Amino acid sequence: MSETLTETVTGRLPSDAPGALVEFNKRALHFLFDAQRVILGEMVTASDEILEDVRAEMHLAAEFAAKINEAHSVENIRTVLRECGQHQMDVFSRESQNFVRRNQRLVEATSQLLASSRKQ
Repeated sequence: MSETLTETVTGRLPSDAPGALVEFNKRALHFLFDAQRVILGEMVTASDEILEDVRAEMHLAAEFAAKINEAHSVENIRTVLRECGQHQMDVFSRESQNFVRRNQRLVEATSQLLASSRKQ
């Protein structure tokens, strides 16, 4: 069983066990480096997008505080709450879309990584 697997994986004869082991280890190492590259790239991208989301939330909070400070009646406060609630929903919608997009990118990168490891 292991001889067939070794021959299938490396294309070498089972009598060349050290060569097959070296080839297997080389492929495993390349796969791990590629996986690390994909994960680190996604972490950097996700952290950039999360920082942008935090900046948007901070801007929204500052805008809300300024508008509440300017409101002088109950009706003005209701209007501010309605507007800021809508802004909050827009930000939440955008964050959700970013989350889905990040996950799609991660799935695509993982699929490509697995596909490239099978070709080797």
